[in-house]
Amino acid sequence: MASSHRRAWIAAAIALLVVAADQASKAWAQGSLRPDHEINVIPGWLWFRLTSNSGASLGLLRGHNLLFVAVSTLVVVAVAAIVLRGVSGVLGAVALGAIAGGATSNLVDRVRLGSVIDFIEVHLWPTDFNLADVAIRLGVVVFVLTLLLDRRWRSRPDGGSRPTG
Repeated sequence: MASSHRRAWIAAAIALLVVAADQASKAWAQGSLRPDHEINVIPGWLWFRLTSNSGASLGLLRGHNLLFVAVSTLVVVAVAAIVLRGVSGVLGAVALGAIAGGATSNLVDRVRLGSVIDFIEVHLWPTDFNLADVAIRLGVVVFVLTLLLDRRWRSRPDGGSRPTG
């Protein structure tokens, strides 16, 4: 079984990778894309277009950037506290690292630019997004699944013996 210390390092490494990838992709988008022009990547399904968002997902509460600076900071602190208290399994650490990295990268945008850079547009998805948003969403889904699976393992009649990792 991975030690709590090792899982904390894993979460931190994933968070740093997410921040680096997201900030690099946003730098590319700012240098290569124009706000008034879409680049068709996969016809009918995927476009790149430079936008910014001072609100939450779907543009909710647009213009309340300071609120989201505070919320993002709280999310990062809460995730760090959960990791340091001991998250169950390496997969949980990876998921929390993705959440922390995505929140941190969007927080960097909010502090530096006053809004978040978005540039990915997918058919049938209601809003533009970035790699940090993807990391946050996937991290939340994977973390919830690890919690549910962990709970299911613990409630087994054989005493909760399960594979470690």
